[in-house]
Order: sequence, then C-alpha cells, then structure tokens
Amino acid sequence: MKKLIQLPLLLVFSLLVFQCSSDDDAPEPQTEVEIQPETVTDADGNVYETITMGNQIWMKENLKTTKYNDGVAITQYTFAAHGNNWGSLNNQEAFYRWADTSDLSNIVDEELTFDAYGAMYNHFAIESGKLAPAGWRIPTEADFLTLESFIANDGNSGHEATVLKTEAGWSPNSGNGTNVYGFNAVPNGYVSTPGTATLAHGICTWATTNVNGTSLGSQTRRLVQLFDTNAILYGDNPIQLGAGIRCIKIQ
Repeated sequence: MKKLIQLPLLLVFSLLVFQCSSDDDAPEPQTEVEIQPETVTDADGNVYETITMGNQIWMKENLKTTKYNDGVAITQYTFAAHGNNWGSLNNQEAFYRWADTSDLSNIVDEELTFDAYGAMYNHFAIESGKLAPAGWRIPTEADFLTLESFIANDGNSGHEATVLKTEAGWSPNSGNGTNVYGFNAVPNGYVSTPGTATLAHGICTWATTNVNGTSLGSQTRRLVQLFDTNAILYGDNPIQLGAGIRCIKIQ
C-alpha cells in the first residue's frame, strides 16, 4: 500500500522539477524594437526624415539644398544682384531663393527659421537633374496622383489636400489642415516671374518634372498646389515661375 502511495508522489515531484527546469530554460520574451524611419542627407548636410505613404517613400520636408548633388553650388537669387533674371529664358541661369517666412500677418506663434519652408528653385535649377540627393528624385504628376489615390482609399476621399497640410501656419483664407499622416505640407507660396516670393502662408506649391511644349518660350510646367480647397490642385504654369520640391525615393 505504501508503494502505491509513494509512486504517485514521486511522479508529482518529478513533474514539478521538470516544469521548473523547463521554465528556467524558456527564452526571455523579446522586447519590441521600434523601427526608426530612414533619413536622407543632401549635399549641404541637411538631414530629412521620411514617410511611407502606401508604396511610396517621401521626404517629410521641402528640399532646401543650395548645392547640386555633385557638390556644385547653385546661385542664390537676389534682386539687387540679378534683377529680373529669375525667370529670364535668355539668361538661363539656375537660381534658388528661400520661401518667404517673414510672417507679416503674425500667423505663426514661434519665430520661423529662414529655411523653414524650404528653398524655391527656378526652371533651370529644376531641369539640371541634380537637385535631389542620390537615390531620390523630383516627382512626376503621376507620383502625386498615386499619393492622392492612397489618401482617398485610406478613408480621406474629398479631403486629400486637407490631410496633407500642416495644422498651423496657413492664412485664414486658405485654412489650416489636419496633417493626418505627418506629411507636413507648409504654405511655401511660389516665386513670380520677376523673382518675388509670393503668397507664402497662403498656398503650397511643388514642382513636378512634367514640362509641356516644345519651344522654351511657350513651355509650361505642371505644378501641384494645396490652397483653399479640400482637393489637391494640378495646373500648367509658365516655366518662369519658381516652386518648392518635395522629393520621392527611387524604387
């Protein structure tokens, strides 16, 4: 009778020892590692965070390089030094200038840095093909249409522009956005033919690589704009106008 009692007790003790041993040998639970988004650096050493939108990877800021990706400096435009040459098709000099961040209407609470809205580039700088960092490029209209389609299919149809715009910094006439994805579209305005930074705080203007027309004097560039509507605007504009650049990764 004792043997019948001792055997189960011994079996229970063995099972307990085995269980403890198994617990000791069990691997520690893995701590979840936060994957940091990749960054990209331009020829000036500016570092940009990136954002994945569907199958695309975009910069989260407008380009602000003052050098081509081969290190050659781009001429900074000033009216005093260059007059009306910003949009001159005869001069054909590549220029950049900074978007206006003077905040004359006191729309933004904090003091904006001179490069907060990025640089604006003229036709010949854009056409150089050397503005974007290696592995990146200036987007086409089709790239923006793909971005728009992703936003619409993600539950934001009819509000594609609004969800891209920043939550502050826009004039009351244009309206702030919701910045749902953290795309950070700022109202960088555009540069007029004479070289004046225009409508900052009112409109966001990005250049595409799409140029229509054969003769230089009649060519237009397709610009993408966020303005006072919920929709993204696409339009053909004279190539003499200057615009900002939001780069997309080559895939």
